[in-house]
Amino acid sequence: MVGEFFQKILYAIDRDSSHMEHIMSEKLFRAFLSSRGFSNENVEKQVSVIQQLEKDLNDYVPVWTFNDLNPSSVQSLVENLIDRELNSSDNMYTLLRYAKAIGNKPMFNTVFEMLDGCEVMDNLFHRLGERVGDELRDTIYEELPLPPLGLSKKEKACYTYRIMQRMEEIFGENFCKDLLSESLRDLIDSNYTDEKTDFYEACKKKKKKFLNLLIEYQHRGDVFFGQEINNDVIDFVKSNPEIGGGIRDGDFVYETKLPYNTAAYLEEKDPVLKRYHYCHCPWVKESIRNENMRISDTFCLCSAGFHKKPFEIIFDQKLNGEVLQSVLKGDPVCRFRISLPNNDK
Repeated sequence: MVGEFFQKILYAIDRDSSHMEHIMSEKLFRAFLSSRGFSNENVEKQVSVIQQLEKDLNDYVPVWTFNDLNPSSVQSLVENLIDRELNSSDNMYTLLRYAKAIGNKPMFNTVFEMLDGCEVMDNLFHRLGERVGDELRDTIYEELPLPPLGLSKKEKACYTYRIMQRMEEIFGENFCKDLLSESLRDLIDSNYTDEKTDFYEACKKKKKKFLNLLIEYQHRGDVFFGQEINNDVIDFVKSNPEIGGGIRDGDFVYETKLPYNTAAYLEEKDPVLKRYHYCHCPWVKESIRNENMRISDTFCLCSAGFHKKPFEIIFDQKLNGEVLQSVLKGDPVCRFRISLPNNDK
């Protein structure tokens, strides 16, 4: 298996990379980690991870360095870590930080996508057990063990397709909607302290804060959750008041999601690929361009739960979130409606 991995690496690397350095950028990585407050012990641990991994790979591909990895070879590298049971979250975050330190954006984006939402299937597994009991839950997951960290996007979509198909067949659509409505992401109340404000200013403040954040990323030349921010992206956000803040209409707040890769979304003409670039969910995204794998759009209630969370903090109570449109079911955008409490008149 390891040999197959390195053959894939050889094909994935640019053959004209004679300029490559043959040792990791150790000094650069140490400075990067230290500047972010890691202890000396932790710095040494992370440097050691990269050193050992690069040493192992150089035994097979002498010209290889992390600087030359592209998305395909990064996926191959992580699949090898999975095979060797070295795909721990610590090791994956070390890879992410090293990609950031050396400025390898394709590597950073690929590893980031692997880590983004990695808790979703574990949370679904435990939540389902709480609702129906472990024995019945385990029937759903028979021959479908929880996926390893670093699974490819295609394999993630296949896994989601099979789990959703089983759950809806056994429990029905309404049960699944209720199960997913609170989101499967780790949404900790303490992360939303800035939302605890007067509601009538909340949407406006959220929008301004969101725009300022995007502009800050643009000025730094940094990626925002995996996407490049340019003037077209900024203008697109400005043009839609529902993006980044939401707008109120009566007893509801309407919010439209920012595309996952806005620049690619704006440039793309093909409607399927346009929806693909829009989708944020790593567990369903790949199904959009696969006609043979149609994941139930019920899964998008997880995203509705994500968007209603700040308003639940504002009102200090559970609220209802609905999916009005989603790219998973063929709509051009993902749009949500959050119901406000009856006492907010």
